[in-house]
Amino acid sequence: MTTKEGGNPDPSLNEYQLRALLVSCRHIDKLLGEIEGLLNNSKSALAFPKYFDDLSSAQHDLIDDYICRTRADLLQAAAEQGIVPENGKIPASHSIHATMIFIEIAIEELRPDKMRGYGPMSKAGAAYLNQLVQRFHASAQQLHRCVLRREAP
Repeated sequence: MTTKEGGNPDPSLNEYQLRALLVSCRHIDKLLGEIEGLLNNSKSALAFPKYFDDLSSAQHDLIDDYICRTRADLLQAAAEQGIVPENGKIPASHSIHATMIFIEIAIEELRPDKMRGYGPMSKAGAAYLNQLVQRFHASAQQLHRCVLRREAP
């Protein structure tokens, strides 16, 4: 947390209360981002979506407006307390890289030897899973290389 020169203009909040205010504002902003993600879910090409969009276009617009106003209120509260929001510190590529590792682990879990615990497997089933793993790995590795800038997008 950083504060503007001159520190906290309202001395009624101490350093710990200011920190709690900042943490709460960040949490609210994160939750607003999750709502935005839900609204954008219908625009996504998810293969297995969790939600379906039952909101009208007018409701989308209204919710977007409420999110914008709430974020403006968060920024105003921070400014009133002399809190200067910091820019993100974690590169998106790093987060995507970490997520890709989890995807690659999930793909590995599809190998026939990993699936033994689910019951006997036919040779055809094992061959299918091996091909599937190769296909999934090829796609995941291309995306991962792109994120790591080894390959042009």
